[in-house]
Amino acid sequence: MKIPINIIPSHKIDAIKWNDCVEENNEGLIYSQYDYLNTLCSNWSAIVIGNYQAIMPLPWRKKFGITYFYAPAFIQQLGLIGNIKGLSSKEIFKSIRSIANFGDLLFNYKNELIISTHNYLKKNNYTIQLLQGYQSIASKYSKDLLQNLQKAEKINYTYLHETNFSNAIELFELYYGNRFKHIKASDFKNIEILCLKYQEQQQCIVRTIKNNVTGNVLATALLLKDNRRLYLLMNTTTNYGRKLSANHLLIDKILQEFSGQNLLFDFEGSNLDGVKTFYENYHPENQPYFHFQIGALTRIKHQIKQFTI
Repeated sequence: MKIPINIIPSHKIDAIKWNDCVEENNEGLIYSQYDYLNTLCSNWSAIVIGNYQAIMPLPWRKKFGITYFYAPAFIQQLGLIGNIKGLSSKEIFKSIRSIANFGDLLFNYKNELIISTHNYLKKNNYTIQLLQGYQSIASKYSKDLLQNLQKAEKINYTYLHETNFSNAIELFELYYGNRFKHIKASDFKNIEILCLKYQEQQQCIVRTIKNNVTGNVLATALLLKDNRRLYLLMNTTTNYGRKLSANHLLIDKILQEFSGQNLLFDFEGSNLDGVKTFYENYHPENQPYFHFQIGALTRIKHQIKQFTI
C-alpha cells in the first residue's frame, strides 16, 4: 500500500505527533520543533508522510504573488525527518514543488542521499561529543588554543551562570547585527519570545565571562538545549574581550561544565574563515548540512528588486 504524502499548513498540524517525530529521530533537531518553527517563521507548511512517520517543515514567503522558500533567522537546518522507506527523492521533491518552485532549502545532516541527484552546497557544522569527558576533549585542543587559554586564565574573571538572555541577545545585536543583514529587528524580538519559552523548560542557557576589575562583560554565549544537543545559538565577544582571548576561555568553560553528559555540543557552523578556524581549534567533528536552491531564485529576486525600486 502506497504511503500517503500530505501537504499541511502549519495551523492544521498535530503538534503532539509532530514533536514526537522530531524527538524520535536523530535528525530531528531543535529547529524543527513545532514552537520553534511557529515562533520564528513568517509562514510555513509541511510535508507529512503517513501518520507523521516522516515530516519536513517548509518555511515560505510570498511577494508580488510569488511564493518562495526562505531560510528563517536562527534556523540552521531543517530537511526531512523520519522514516521514508519506500519513497523516492523524486516523490519528495514533487511534494516540495507543489508549495513553491523557487527558494532556499536547508536539508539536515542526514539528508545527503535525498538531494544527491541535485546540485547543492555543503555547509560546515562542527560538533563535539560531550560524553567523552573534559579530559578527552581538552587533549585534542590545538597548540594555538592552549596558548590563548593560558593568556585568558591570567584575567581576573568570573564565569557566570546567567538567567537574563535578553542581555546576551542585545550584545549580539550590538556587535554583529550589521554583519547579518537578513536578521531584522522582528527576528531579534521573536528569538526573545522563543528563549522565554525554552527558559521555562530549563532549556535556555546563558554563560558569561566578566572582568572582575572593571565589571565589564568580555564574552557571552546563549545556548539552547534539547535531549540530544547543546546549541551555541549566539556567541559574542566584546572588543576588549577579544584582546584577552575571553571567548576561547568561555567555550572551554562551557565544554568543561557540560562534559560527561550524553549531548553533542553544536557550534552551529561555520563557513566563514575566521569562525571556522576558531572552531577547528577545539578539534570538533564536521557534521555538514546541505543548502539547496530550488528554481531560478536569482532571477526572481532580481524581478522583485525591480518592482521595489
